[in-house]
Amino acid sequence: MGRIKKGIMGPFSGKVGTVVGASWHGIDYMRSLPTASSKSASIPQVGQRTKMILLRGFLLGTDEIIKRSFQNFTQATPMNGALSYNLKHAIAGTSPDLRIDFPNLLFSKGDLQGASLPEAVSVLRNALDFSWINSDFSPMNAADDLVTLVVYDPVEMQFSTLSEAGSRNEEIVRIVLPEKFSGHAVHCYISFFSQQFQISSTNQYLGAIEVK
Repeated sequence: MGRIKKGIMGPFSGKVGTVVGASWHGIDYMRSLPTASSKSASIPQVGQRTKMILLRGFLLGTDEIIKRSFQNFTQATPMNGALSYNLKHAIAGTSPDLRIDFPNLLFSKGDLQGASLPEAVSVLRNALDFSWINSDFSPMNAADDLVTLVVYDPVEMQFSTLSEAGSRNEEIVRIVLPEKFSGHAVHCYISFFSQQFQISSTNQYLGAIEVK
């Protein structure tokens, strides 16, 4: 039910018939209620909705990393920025046969320098070692930049992440994975985050590595 604030000619809030009254930044306005469309969604619209459903559910597995590390976007939130980018670059196939394009997937996006010659190997059971080579340190490539690791098992359809795996100067860090990842080829990503400047690097894809 609507509420008239200043008499019959004044502004009102709420719904009155087919009209809704509201206020935004001190400005009173009215709008009509939306009407349901009788048109069926087009094939492109259905395909776009299917992509969005697939991607949103997938990215929720790295929600905390995206909130901190997905930068340089124009959307309202980091998650919306990640959805917008990955809808354009990280979905392969045609509807309804869609799949994630793992090499192009981004969880982290920013101006911090990435890793030089990054590599992931499985030497110990249920563990992955990530390594890289450092050059001279600088503000955008600092010794104390934090290492973020993302691992995805497509068999178990599960992420394993480590947002503070170590620091850039270590040149090697390890992530211990769930026992059920053993024997599976998992998709591996690495990125860095500067606590001093609160900026991230764009994550790098290291390939699908079989876990011992």
